[in-house]
Amino acid sequence: MLIPHGFQPSFRSLMGTEWPVQRSLCPEITALHRHAEVLQEERSSLEKLQQQIFEEIYPVSCAVERDGSRFALTLDTRDFSPEELSVRQVGRKLQVCGKTQKKQEDPGKGSYSCRIQEFRREFDLPEGVNPEGLSCSMADDGKLYIQAAVNQRSEDAERKISTDCEAEDSRDTT
Repeated sequence: MLIPHGFQPSFRSLMGTEWPVQRSLCPEITALHRHAEVLQEERSSLEKLQQQIFEEIYPVSCAVERDGSRFALTLDTRDFSPEELSVRQVGRKLQVCGKTQKKQEDPGKGSYSCRIQEFRREFDLPEGVNPEGLSCSMADDGKLYIQAAVNQRSEDAERKISTDCEAEDSRDTT
C-alpha cells in the first residue's frame, strides 16, 4: 500500500474488515434477481385480478352476434374517444382495449383529481370468419361496431349434384 504505516489504522474503520472484498457478490445478485422475478410474476397476477374485479364491478356491455353470413360485435364505449381505443387481431383472437385519463383541476385550492378508466376484453373469432375482413367503426352514440363476413369453406359446405339433370341436358343437345 502507498499509505504510510502510521495512517493505516485510521483508515481501517472506513474500509471495514473485508477490504479488499474477498468473497463473490454473485449469490446476493442471484438472490435479488430471483426476488425480482417473483415480484414481476406477482405484479402480473395482481393486474389480472384487478382486471377481473373491474370487469365484474364495471362491465363494458357488449353483444356478439353471428348469423350465417356475418359476425358482429358491439361494445358500449361511450366514455372513450376513438384515439383511446385499440382493436387488435392476434391469430384467432380479437383484443379490444380502452384507456382514458381525465384530469380535473381545482383552481381555488391548487390541487387536482385524476380519473383513469381502463378496460381490456378478448374475444375468440368464430370459425369461418376471415380475420383480414374485420372492419371497425364507432357510432355517434359511443358504440364500437366490429364486423366481418363469414366465409363458407368449400370443405364445410355439402352439396349434392344430381346426375339425372345432367343426363337430361345431354339428351336435349343431341
